[in-house]
Amino acid sequence: MVFTIGTYSMFFGLPYASGIVGLTLVHESGHALVMRHLGIPFSPMVFMPFLGAAVTMKKTPRDAYDEALVAFGGPYLGTAGAVGVSAAAVLTDSQLLYAVADFGYMINLFNMLPIGMMDGGRICGALSPYAGLAGLGIGGGMIGADMISNPIFYLIMLGGAWTTFQRFYYPGQDLPKNYYKITGAQRSAITAGYFGLVAFLMAAMAVNGKRKKSPQVLERERNYSEVTYHH
Repeated sequence: MVFTIGTYSMFFGLPYASGIVGLTLVHESGHALVMRHLGIPFSPMVFMPFLGAAVTMKKTPRDAYDEALVAFGGPYLGTAGAVGVSAAAVLTDSQLLYAVADFGYMINLFNMLPIGMMDGGRICGALSPYAGLAGLGIGGGMIGADMISNPIFYLIMLGGAWTTFQRFYYPGQDLPKNYYKITGAQRSAITAGYFGLVAFLMAAMAVNGKRKKSPQVLERERNYSEVTYHH
């Protein structure tokens, strides 16, 4: 974690680097807390610069519903952390905190994409194998529109394609019996939890974005203040 902060600091400065790594820690802690609640052993948390962080399950969950709960833990606690940073930004009128909150909303929303082993992929995969196809379509559209050009995302897409293929042609392989047979109430809870969080994140990002100033605006304000001071 310290190494990741140090690496990001070389590009973004220590305050912002500390903020985004801190929110990443909160996100991964959400996964770990749910795993602990469900009695699923997990690995130590590992941070990787420009790749994020991960805490992995050492045992397969009881069923797809429990897997979805574990996946929900990260984005929900991560979103709560971003809301806290947003509140602090409003109270202090800190553009740094607005920027950190924007990262928090964005990274949690990104993780809700229904692709492969991403949080959204695990959540929506509990509902239908066709969710994986939808996720690949969304991801492919984002690449085609030049919204994302990160090679890591290409690897995520490849992993998602393989996971979706397995779900269709080898469902339940190496999984407990009836792994994907969850109740209607569980499906409804997953659906409401997923779309509710996505809608909230989009709205929160829009509200936060109205207060967050672009680097160009901040630079102009800084230059204007310097000119005013010298006069």
